[in-house]
Amino acid sequence: MFMPLDTSLIEQRLRDAVPELKKVEGAAEYAAVQDIRGFTPGSAYVVLAGEKNLEEPEAQPGLRRAARSEPLATFGVIIAVRNHSGRNGSEALKDAMPLIGAVRDALIGWTPGENQMRPIAWVKGDVMDYDKSTLLWADVFTTKRFIGGS
Repeated sequence: MFMPLDTSLIEQRLRDAVPELKKVEGAAEYAAVQDIRGFTPGSAYVVLAGEKNLEEPEAQPGLRRAARSEPLATFGVIIAVRNHSGRNGSEALKDAMPLIGAVRDALIGWTPGENQMRPIAWVKGDVMDYDKSTLLWADVFTTKRFIGGS
């Protein structure tokens, strides 16, 4: 089938491999949070950022593309941490470091599904948002996956 990447495999991997995370949820739960203080400290959200076909377009118009494709899927893992002793988010960032490392350790090089995807690669990470006590960190990952028939 030609469905978008199902992030539930990645969510489950984080639940199993990173017990320090209090909860792991998806894009819908992430979007439902109204304010930065509404994020549960120690939580992670897996959000599909997009998919891209890396194959060259057919040279001759009218030719059909192959039934099987290997698009690049990009997704983010957003981690929320809270530290009330800080004034500018730097203490919360220090608290986030072990969680960031554990998430990266769990995902980098891991191959989701049985022969459905390539190993996950890390692209970048950065602070998304913060206030005096709550910080959101986002890591971006990619994987190639197989879609379509054989």
